[in-house]
Amino acid sequence: MDVLFAVRHLKVQPRHQCILSVPALDLPKNKHIAIIGPNGAGKSTLLRALLGLNGGEVSLNGDRVHNQIKQGVLAWVGQHGQFNLPLTVVEYVQLSHRTFLRRQNRLSDKKTRLNQLLEQFDLQHLARQRIGSLSGGEQQRANIVRALLQNAPVLLLDEPCNHLDIRHQQRLMSYLRQHKADFSVVMVLHDLTMAANYADFVVLMNQGAVVAAGNTEEVMQPERLSAIYQWPITRICEEEMVFFRMGMAEKII
Repeated sequence: MDVLFAVRHLKVQPRHQCILSVPALDLPKNKHIAIIGPNGAGKSTLLRALLGLNGGEVSLNGDRVHNQIKQGVLAWVGQHGQFNLPLTVVEYVQLSHRTFLRRQNRLSDKKTRLNQLLEQFDLQHLARQRIGSLSGGEQQRANIVRALLQNAPVLLLDEPCNHLDIRHQQRLMSYLRQHKADFSVVMVLHDLTMAANYADFVVLMNQGAVVAAGNTEEVMQPERLSAIYQWPITRICEEEMVFFRMGMAEKII
């Protein structure tokens, strides 16, 4: 397996309480990778560790992750953006323009790419509005455009569908699938059905540890998921789609 990220000896324990322990984890190149697990499993903490923020030994493309970040190899979408800045949507998404210009030859290429992304994520009519005036979903789409505009070969997305309605969730995931050859993606997802249909490789976490990592179908077995989420989960296959159905809660009388 060609390794994109290699994580070794990672342990996060603020105030002497261990919230994440990953002795060793390799994430493959040229894949869309989903990190899944219940609340508090350590998903976002692991994703931030890939930025070199949580200690441990983390390499990207065989090099120190900090060196790769300086070279513009990695783009990031977190759960919270800097929306209190006095910027329009266009100005906000172009915060990444320096990295982008290093990867493009002409200013016209940049403008074309910017307009394409604004249209793709339904932001063209909001381009001159202040970023702080937008709804949560609109701000999240601006965050995604800002990252994509960097043209980085690696994307880290922390709950990218957060605040997005169903249409824009599917539009984002379809965009990532259509451009699969352009970048590797590591994303935290809560929706098991989405992870099953859009990820090639899955990291399943629980209580600060990696329970399983590998091929999506092999990792996302209903019995294993039911045990981790402590809720009955059924896998349903319909044509080319896979669905995960949660058991119904008992009726309270």
